Amino acid sequence: MTTFRIYLIFVLICLAGCGGGGSSNNIGSSNNIGSSNNIGSSSNNGSSSNNGSAGTSNPETNPVSSPNILLILSDDVGLDVASNYSVGTQLPTMPTLEGLAENGLTFDNAWAYPMCSPTRATILTGRYGYRTGVLSGGDDIPTAETSLQDFIDTNVPNVYEHAVFGKWHLAGNSNGGDDNPQVMGIEHFSGLIPSASGVDNYNNWTLVENGRRSQNQTYTTTKFVNLVIEWIAGQDKPWFAWLAFNAAHAPFHLPPLDLHDRALSPDQNAIRNNPLPYYLAALEAMDREIGRLLGSLSSETLANTIIIYMGDNGTPGRVTQTYGRNRTKGSVYEGGIAVPLIIAGAGVTRSGQRESALVSSVDLFATIATLAGTATDEINDSKSFAELLAENTAPRRSYSYSETNANGSRDWTIRNSRYKLVQRLNATQELYDLQLDPYEQNDLFDSGIDVSAIVTELRTQAELIRQ
Repeated sequence: MTTFRIYLIFVLICLAGCGGGGSSNNIGSSNNIGSSNNIGSSSNNGSSSNNGSAGTSNPETNPVSSPNILLILSDDVGLDVASNYSVGTQLPTMPTLEGLAENGLTFDNAWAYPMCSPTRATILTGRYGYRTGVLSGGDDIPTAETSLQDFIDTNVPNVYEHAVFGKWHLAGNSNGGDDNPQVMGIEHFSGLIPSASGVDNYNNWTLVENGRRSQNQTYTTTKFVNLVIEWIAGQDKPWFAWLAFNAAHAPFHLPPLDLHDRALSPDQNAIRNNPLPYYLAALEAMDREIGRLLGSLSSETLANTIIIYMGDNGTPGRVTQTYGRNRTKGSVYEGGIAVPLIIAGAGVTRSGQRESALVSSVDLFATIATLAGTATDEINDSKSFAELLAENTAPRRSYSYSETNANGSRDWTIRNSRYKLVQRLNATQELYDLQLDPYEQNDLFDSGIDVSAIVTELRTQAELIRQ
């Protein structure tokens, strides 16, 4: 999907919001990019009747009432490989996400957790990892936690249909295994229930659909999008779709040739010796498939859909470009927790703008709940930033917090608008001025400057958070 096509889609969103884009045309066609079974073809896409009743409301009088919500998570994608951030030097070509950024809001100070399971748990529960016990990859989510989907069902009953597709990574023997998504209140789940990284082969893997296992040979990125398209087509109510790609997590590989334009060798030695271009190709494949998903929606449905894209943690050390290899995924340095976040679509009026507010993956719980109509500004550790989508003077966080238990480390970190305190397991502390030193090269404890007031402020806030 070209940048022009994404721009055209969002022009139609804007027209629909002004009462001028209500016709059902062939905007759904994406020339079957990446499709193995015509799911994304124009023959399936002109109608608004199968894409959710939220898409059939009058956008002139009720543009964001019960909007469809599409949450997209990428796996192991930090700022250094995000094409609309000025961090990396070798970037993927991602016209779909660039189109979302051009027509939506890009967040410059979004934090997640350093590993995928803890980040997913913060979104699902609105609670920090030290509360849920999910602090490293593969930790099981306790079934006593209230999921975002359950919270929406309780507070706005019988309004939303919801489903999760792709990588779950929160289940194990202690919480229901393959049935864990349903135990947590997910109406429909179809994807991966990995005990470790996810898949050993993107083209041969185990699909779990509502607790039932089957082997699948469709490229995971393509299959997940196929599943979402099929599910959305069957909805007659507003929907909340959570799409969690396992791309671009290892194993590094050569994606299908029709999903990227890179000339790469399939030789495994070439991949091992230089994985970065293959990693970038996997991101480009993901972007193209996101484009196919958006192209499958009618203009009416798209006009009443809010799209949230976020990375789940930083880039792995083997393919990082800007951050040191020990300051990437798994660490509480910026290379491990600073992630891309873009929101576009229904109700996002700050088109093409950037936002410097501190936001966290934990905040997606309250934000999505607010968008769904629960009037939840703050719950648990989660603070809604939904107002920022339309107003740059809306309330915002004063502090962001993250932590890890990866590889035996129990590090945590907290920041305000300028300074960041890192507390290491061995009791050492580090302090950085992120305005002047965004890559954390100069520890202010070594500067000779009196930083006691800053440290006291940040430690006090961390103690309040961790109560």
